[in-house]
Amino acid sequence: SEAASSSSSSSPAPAPRKSAVLPGMIAGLMETLAVQPLDMVKTRFQIREGANPSLLRGLLEVYREGGVFRFYRGMLPEMVSTAPARTAMYSGYTWTAHAVQGKLASPQLETFVAGLASGVPESVIVTPLQLVKVRLQAKEHLGRYKNAFHCLRTIIFEEGPRALFTGFSATVCRNCAWNSVYFVTQGELKRLLGEPKAETGGWGAHAFNLVRTSGCAFLAGAFATCFNAPFDVAKSRIQQQVSSQDALGGVGSAEPKYTGTLQALQLIWREEGLRGMYKGFVPKFWRMGLGGAVGMLAFETAQKFC
Repeated sequence: SEAASSSSSSSPAPAPRKSAVLPGMIAGLMETLAVQPLDMVKTRFQIREGANPSLLRGLLEVYREGGVFRFYRGMLPEMVSTAPARTAMYSGYTWTAHAVQGKLASPQLETFVAGLASGVPESVIVTPLQLVKVRLQAKEHLGRYKNAFHCLRTIIFEEGPRALFTGFSATVCRNCAWNSVYFVTQGELKRLLGEPKAETGGWGAHAFNLVRTSGCAFLAGAFATCFNAPFDVAKSRIQQQVSSQDALGGVGSAEPKYTGTLQALQLIWREEGLRGMYKGFVPKFWRMGLGGAVGMLAFETAQKFC
């Protein structure tokens, strides 16, 4: 998923390893550190009015705004969600995979359904933290929130606890779409490449596995992004809105422009067309592809030592 893109499977009903939680946390940390600059630009591009600059110019804009540290604004919520999101996603995937094993037309369909289901419990965990992340990354809120804790507190006191699940349905659609395509694609790519030949031992087999794992994860992550990008745009647009006018005269609106996933998608399509539905696609493509590769390498390496 977007919050757990280092997870993968090549079988419809994997047996979860006892050491999955700690490697998942390590993988999430490594992935977040590697791709957070791309995630910042991706979010900025998704909510920006008008045409976006190139990816390089977008990165330069963020750097000129606040230096290297500006790229990592909003990183804390992403890191905090790593362990519980991994646990929720693995649990949902594994339970569903076992429930449908042998009951559907093909192992690939079983994997697809399990991946689809895994996005729901994961979204319950990540939605409040994604909300904080988007608010911190949005340029129009730079002076409104001091840090992640201040942002969380401000949302609760000014908009109410229910506001923490703003964009929940869009997050579910985004994660379910990405997980289902990613799990199937990554598993099929690894199956097509096969295992290293018997005569290839030692470092040869190790190198093959590294290239195989990172390459398949990159391609699967990038490919899955094509299917969930519109939901991610809708999520960012919905979550960057302040839901109510606060007593201090903030930027909130009693009638937000985007009120739900379907309404947001329809409005974006009507006003901006297909290009609007895929705003921020280039940084998102590289963010999810690289995130999948880095996260999967870190996850499988950590499993050998944890």
